[in-house]
Amino acid sequence: MEQNKKKNSGFGDFDKKEGISFGHYLEESDQLLFADSSYDEETGRRRSEIVLLDRKTGGRKRIGAGGEGEGNPCLSPDEKRVLFLSTVQGQGRQLFVYDLETDVCTQITTMRFGLMDPLWSPDGTKILFTSSGSDLMDEDWLQTVADPKEEARYRRERAKEPVVITDFSYKFDGLGFAQPEVMHLWVVEADGLTKARRITAGKANFMHGAWAPDSKHVLCESNLYCDKALGIAMDLLYIDIETCKMVRVTEDKMVVSYPNPVRPVFTPDGKYIIIGILDYTDRKDLDGTYPSCTLYRVTPDGKELTPISEKTDECFDTVQFAYNAGCGAGLEKVRVSSDGQYVLFHTSSRGECRIFKTPIYGEDHKPVSLTRGKYAHNGMGEPKNGKVLLSQSETDVPESYVLLDEITGETELLYQSNADWTVKKALSRAEDFFFDCLDGISKVHGFCLPPQNREAGKKYPCIVYVHGGPHPFYTYGFDMEMQAFAGNGFGVLFCNPRGSSGYGDEHRKIEYAFDGSAYIDIMQFVSEAVRRFDWIDADRLGLTGGSYGGYMTNYAASRTRRFKAFITQRSISNDLINYASSDMQGDSSAYPTFGEFMDHEVERSVICGMEKVSAPFLILHGVDDLRCPVEGAHQLFVALKDSHPEDFPVKLVLYPHCAHNQPTHPGQLRHYYQTMLDWFKAYL
Repeated sequence: MEQNKKKNSGFGDFDKKEGISFGHYLEESDQLLFADSSYDEETGRRRSEIVLLDRKTGGRKRIGAGGEGEGNPCLSPDEKRVLFLSTVQGQGRQLFVYDLETDVCTQITTMRFGLMDPLWSPDGTKILFTSSGSDLMDEDWLQTVADPKEEARYRRERAKEPVVITDFSYKFDGLGFAQPEVMHLWVVEADGLTKARRITAGKANFMHGAWAPDSKHVLCESNLYCDKALGIAMDLLYIDIETCKMVRVTEDKMVVSYPNPVRPVFTPDGKYIIIGILDYTDRKDLDGTYPSCTLYRVTPDGKELTPISEKTDECFDTVQFAYNAGCGAGLEKVRVSSDGQYVLFHTSSRGECRIFKTPIYGEDHKPVSLTRGKYAHNGMGEPKNGKVLLSQSETDVPESYVLLDEITGETELLYQSNADWTVKKALSRAEDFFFDCLDGISKVHGFCLPPQNREAGKKYPCIVYVHGGPHPFYTYGFDMEMQAFAGNGFGVLFCNPRGSSGYGDEHRKIEYAFDGSAYIDIMQFVSEAVRRFDWIDADRLGLTGGSYGGYMTNYAASRTRRFKAFITQRSISNDLINYASSDMQGDSSAYPTFGEFMDHEVERSVICGMEKVSAPFLILHGVDDLRCPVEGAHQLFVALKDSHPEDFPVKLVLYPHCAHNQPTHPGQLRHYYQTMLDWFKAYL
C-alpha cells in the first residue's frame, strides 16, 4: 500500500536529482567532503558546489570562492586544506585553496585557458595541474587572464586561420580540429605567491599526472613518442619537476589512456609504479576488439616490468567500461592499499562492478574480490587505516558513498544522495536473468525494469534500450533516464549482448557486435523477457539506443517487424562516412584494392536496408558530433523519406553545439527527452 502512495518519476526529475563526485572521508572528524550538483532555478542550469558534511550533526558547510560552478575538491595530505576549481566570471576555471581552520580562500592561478586535474604534492607544498597551451606560447601570457574583448578578438582571428592537415588524429569529438594547443603539466606553489611553471614540452599531450612520494618527481601519460593516431594508449613518463628532464618509462608497452584511463600510482616507498598496460604489442594486432588490461609493477627507470594481475573466472580485466553507472566521478580506479602490499582496482564481472585486490609482491597475483553484490563502482578514495571510500548505486537507489573494509569487504553507508527525493518516488527495481545464446558460444545477461506503480494483470509497452560501444556493458547501477520512462508507464529492457565487456574474452570479440550475433542475442533476449514477464505487451515494443546502440537500432529496423517504433540516437548509418569523417579513422589495409574496400564498406552499411523499415522512425543527432558524423543522420533521413510513402512517420531532430552525446544544455536535454517520450507514446 505504501508503494502505491508514491509518485511516479519523470523526465522533470532530472532537474531535482542531486549528483555527487570527488569524495574524501575525514576519519578523525567523521566528515565527508564532496562536490554536490543540483539544478539552479535562477540560471536554468545545474550548479555544482563543494560540501563538507558533518555526519554527526548533519550540518553542511559550503566551501568555495563564489564562482558559478565549483568542483574537483582535493584534500591536502594533512587534511587541513582543500584545493578546488571554480569558474570565476571573466577568468574561467581557476584553482583555489581553502583553509579549513581559518576559512581563508586563496586564488592560486590565473590560467588563460583554465585548467583541470589538480593534485596535491605528498608534502602539501605544491600542486600539479593540467592546462592547454603550446611550446610557442609564453608562460606569462598563458597565466594572464584575457580581457573579454581581447579573448573574443583572439577567437575570431583563430577562426579565420586555415586548417592544415598532414596526419591522422587531426580532430576529436567535442574538441573539433586539432589546434596548436595541447595539454601540458604545470606545477605551482600551494601558497599562491608565485606563478606556475610548465614542466613539459613538445607537440604532444601530457595527461593523467601523479606525484612521486618525494614531491620532486611526477608521472604522466603522453603520446610524445608513440603513435598519436592510436589514441587508446600512451607512454608513461617520469619527470623531474626542477630540471624538467623526462624519462620514458615504457617503450614497448602501452599504458591505457582512452576511454577509461588508469592514473599511475606509486608504492609508498617510491620504488615502484603501478600502471595498467593494454594486452597487445603491435597496432596491427588490433582487430577492433578493445584489448584487455593487465596491471604491472615497474621501476621509475623502466628496467623492471612485472605483471601483477592474472585473469580468473571472476576477474577478466583490470579496467571497467560501465555504461550506465554514473556515480563515482572524480574517484581513482587504481589505488595502493593502506598497508602498501596490495593494489585495489575496479573492474567488471558479469554485470557487477567490483573492487578486486591483487598482491604487489610475491609470485601469486590472482585477484581477490573485495566486493560482491549488484552495485556500480566507478573508483575509490585514498585508502587509509584499512578503509577506502567507494561510490555505489543500485537500479532503484541513486549513488551513495560507502566505506569499504580492505580486509573483510564489509561496507558502511556514509551518505545517501537524493534521500529526501527518492522516498517520495515509486522507483522501479530491475530484475535480471541469463540465457544461453542460440549457437551455444556464450550466455547473455539481461535486465527488466518494470513500470513504476505497475498494476497486476495489466499489460504495458516496453522500450528495448541498446547500449553504446559496443564494448561497454549495462550494470546494476541507477539510471535516471530509464526510471523516467518507467514513471511514464513503460517497461525498459536492456541487456549485454556479445561485444559487451565483463563476460570474458570470447564474449567481448568485436566481430560478434557486427556480424549479426549481437542482433540475434538482442532478439532472443526480447523473446525471453516476454516469456518471463507476463505484464509485457509483446505487440507494443520500441527500440532505441545511442552510438553503437543507434547502429543496432538501424540494423534491426531493416530486419524485423517486431518493433512498433524506433528512435536512433547519434548513430552510424554509412560506414564510408565514418571512414573519412569520424574522429576514429578507418583502415583499408586488409583489402587488395581501395575500390574493393569502398564497395565492401557500402555493402555492409545499414543505410542499404532502409527501404525495409516498417515502423515509425525518429532520428536524434548532435550537429557537432565527430564520432558519428551528423552527415550520417542526414543520409538516414533522406533514405527513409525517399524509400517510403509520403505519410510514413520519419523525423530528424538536430541539436546545435552538441557533440557525440545527449545534449548537456538543460533546455535541449528536456526537449530531447520529451521528443523521445512523445514518439513512444504516439506509436506504442
